[in-house]
Amino acid sequence: LGLFAFRSVYSDRIYPAVTVGDVPVGGLTTGEAENRLVERAADLEQGTIAFSYGGKVWTPSLAELGVSFDLDRSLANARALGRDDDARSRLAFTADLLREDQRVGLLSVVDENTLNTWFDKVDGDIANPAIDAKVQLSGTQVSIVPETTGTVVDRNAATATIMSSLTSLAPSSLDLPTVIDRPVIFAADLEQVRSDVQDAVSGPVPVAFEANTWSIEAETLVQFLTVETVLEGDSPVAKLTFNQEALAAGLRDRFTPEVDRAPTNAQVAWSDDQGVIATEPSVTGITMMVPEFAAAVSQSFLNGHPNVDIPVVETRPEIDSANLAALKIDTLLATGDSNFAGGSAERDINIGVGTGLLNGTLVRPGEEFSFNGAIGEITADKGYVEAGVVVAERSGKEIGGGICQVSTTVFRAAILAGMPITTWNPHTYRLKGYEADGWGPGYDASILQYGSTPEEWGDFKFENATSGWLLVEAWTEYPRMFVRIYGENLGHTVEIVDEWQSDPITDNEDLEIVDESLGPGTIQQIEYPLDGLEVGFTRVVKDASGAEVYNRAFVTKFKGRGNVFEVSPDMKGQAVTPSEDAEE
Repeated sequence: LGLFAFRSVYSDRIYPAVTVGDVPVGGLTTGEAENRLVERAADLEQGTIAFSYGGKVWTPSLAELGVSFDLDRSLANARALGRDDDARSRLAFTADLLREDQRVGLLSVVDENTLNTWFDKVDGDIANPAIDAKVQLSGTQVSIVPETTGTVVDRNAATATIMSSLTSLAPSSLDLPTVIDRPVIFAADLEQVRSDVQDAVSGPVPVAFEANTWSIEAETLVQFLTVETVLEGDSPVAKLTFNQEALAAGLRDRFTPEVDRAPTNAQVAWSDDQGVIATEPSVTGITMMVPEFAAAVSQSFLNGHPNVDIPVVETRPEIDSANLAALKIDTLLATGDSNFAGGSAERDINIGVGTGLLNGTLVRPGEEFSFNGAIGEITADKGYVEAGVVVAERSGKEIGGGICQVSTTVFRAAILAGMPITTWNPHTYRLKGYEADGWGPGYDASILQYGSTPEEWGDFKFENATSGWLLVEAWTEYPRMFVRIYGENLGHTVEIVDEWQSDPITDNEDLEIVDESLGPGTIQQIEYPLDGLEVGFTRVVKDASGAEVYNRAFVTKFKGRGNVFEVSPDMKGQAVTPSEDAEE
């Protein structure tokens, strides 16, 4: 009856006098015992084991070593004591409880990854690993660096020592077990490898592009080369690797100026027999494929130095002499002309320079022709000289005087070609030379390059309203200038209608200009009176079906001009006779 009562009392508790490790759990419920073990395990995991070697000491916690405790299994073992199915065993255990404590182990487990991470750290602290023999590059010379032995943690022995120390559940101080670390690659096995590497780095890499050839010297290439000696199976081999990014940068710096070129458009002209022809052939653009070039050079260097053709990408020019039909220039659209007889020699020079710069201008489909864009900035280094100009209400001399003869001729060609005029500035004063050869007043266009940027300049512009390119050709046959516009034949017709002009505007005052460069007593007349006038015309453009496409009136109000004199400073006020209004 006593034994039965004992077992009844402890039916949901651990039998008395039972300990797990050094934790007494007798008489406790499973939950109470678990709480005690959790507290003890936490304390133990923060406890340390001291390892020493070569004057160095490491004190990792059990947690840093990957040690943890299996509380569930440990508690299950404690709960199972004295509860065997065999009655005799249960009776013997009960008798033992009266004589001594019953102990079960506090079971521990080790995470190998965590433990090996700590071993790796210690090996790093010892800093004496075995070093394999290797092949080494110094410039283009190849040598063998011999192997050395080292010292590392004896991981099996150290693990066993840790597990043994856990039985005491107390801090321990231990000697760190070590073992000799032996290399796996030996100098004696590398002579053939050294010889092979030496052969690879002993010669230049020949490269070529078009008719040009170069040699990339070995001394240059080895700067980008690393050699790693590794085992493949049981045999040592040298693994040669190029820094492809650095090699590519070096090749780019050296060869881009030699190889790369921008595409160059063909220069074209119109032939009555052949249509559009190339007067200067186009040049295909070339761009070096740098990463591919670097890969080819490295392969050649390591594999017998065969010739490398530099890989490139070709870019066809926009105006390709091999495909001029793509421009869709198939007919003469219109011719404009003007007469520059009677001008100064300097003015004639400027007309010739501007005509030459204009000639051959191409206009993309749907884009604008800009006169200033076609001839560029008017400067002396292009051949322009000083010649007479009229700016606002004053005459004078400027570089490029007379260039409006050229813009006027382009305007006439564009009007007759049916192109939409987008920017047009007529002259302030009539110039009789523009009205020669049957052209009435109002068929002129001025340009003015005043301002710090081209956007501020007075320009003449028209739109290319075709789906093909336009070709503008210009030339002079003294005393006449001609501009022809060629393009796609749209079947359009152009009519000039409603030409008109007002009565002369005669309110013209004389103008006196003081010229500091003139000698004393000088008065010279440079312009003669010309009446002002309002003029206009309407241009109508129709398509092939007769439908109206464009209809625009062009109106000009010319100011009148009196006599214009240039005088020396001492003659100021002597050339101009005051008007009656002024006298009043």
